[in-house]
Amino acid sequence: MEKLPNQTDSQDLMHIRHTIQSMEMPVDSFSDKIMNRLEEKNRRSSKTKRMKKTLVAASTAAALGAGIIGSGFVSPAMAESLENIPLVSNVFKLAGDLGLRTAHEKGLITEGNQSDTQDGITISVPQVMYDGTRVSMAIHRKVPGLTSYLNGSHVNTDGEVILEPEGAKGTIQRVDLFMNGKPLTHLTEFAHQINVGWGPGVDKDSAVLSFSDLSNQGLGDPAFPEQFDLTMKLTLEGVNDPFTINVPVKKSTNNNIVLSPGMTKEFDHIRVTLEKAELTPITTRVSIVEDGTSSEIPKKYKRDDKTTILQLGYDVFDDHGTRLELLGGQGNDERAERYTYNDFIYEPFKVTPKSFTIKPFLYVYKDKNENHSEPVKEYIKELEMTIPVAK
Repeated sequence: MEKLPNQTDSQDLMHIRHTIQSMEMPVDSFSDKIMNRLEEKNRRSSKTKRMKKTLVAASTAAALGAGIIGSGFVSPAMAESLENIPLVSNVFKLAGDLGLRTAHEKGLITEGNQSDTQDGITISVPQVMYDGTRVSMAIHRKVPGLTSYLNGSHVNTDGEVILEPEGAKGTIQRVDLFMNGKPLTHLTEFAHQINVGWGPGVDKDSAVLSFSDLSNQGLGDPAFPEQFDLTMKLTLEGVNDPFTINVPVKKSTNNNIVLSPGMTKEFDHIRVTLEKAELTPITTRVSIVEDGTSSEIPKKYKRDDKTTILQLGYDVFDDHGTRLELLGGQGNDERAERYTYNDFIYEPFKVTPKSFTIKPFLYVYKDKNENHSEPVKEYIKELEMTIPVAK
């Protein structure tokens, strides 16, 4: 008998659906196909995963929706033009988001060749990027005759998300991280665990893995230092022992713009505060605190009747009205007494703006039958914030 998703799983899947539908997707948007496959995988999984009280699962959405090469949308002309390009050393350039492509172009990445071999499979980390806000690593798999996608999924030319079968050998199953020998993931105290996401690379044997610190989670966790030794233990399906790779990580950007405006907007008994924003050539990071303490907050803002977690989304626009792509994020309300700390990662501004605007929104259904209609964004003008950027 198939395992049905529990209530928390279903809620998180719905939030992933909303996030995917907010992204610009190729081929007339195949967000529903992605969600159908995600839900199918969730139903058939025999593993029970405890989930942090998290507000955002965008890294999953981005992982399935991004990467024209990793997704399988490669024309014959493009394939021919790529024949002479060393894919292993160009993962960020060919499959990364705008920030990673910029990092590659500006020489803001660290090249390496750290690797480990288990059961005839070699895993290496050819590229690392750290800009003070997120760490991204290109992961490469070398093994003869293995057809599975390292990432665990890909999108075919018909726009269908193809998940590898349960237990497919050679796909990423688990990632454990250690900073200077101390664990960052799978700690005893769940609230302090780093969230790690991975997405498609340039081909079936590559992937891009990313994570950020927890300094914006309201739990007193420090920011990552400018330089540290990272140990990654990567577990693949069908391989008994994890691959252990030591990676030196060093911040590659200078003069990041860090803003701490403490700007607060209030509407419908909701208080939203912009605690911090950090702008780098590679990433835009925004920390927002939601005050959900009022008992008068209308039902439409809540995930359900039993929770204090709000279901607001946030778009970021530059001073010319261009929206930044959301790459991922994390959040929690652990011990926060009905305050929620959100930490969002967006693509960088192409040019440092004179100001930028954060627009909170809700997803609403225009059709009463939610199962047969697409949600649309309803921006909340009263909670909108415009932040000046001093150069």
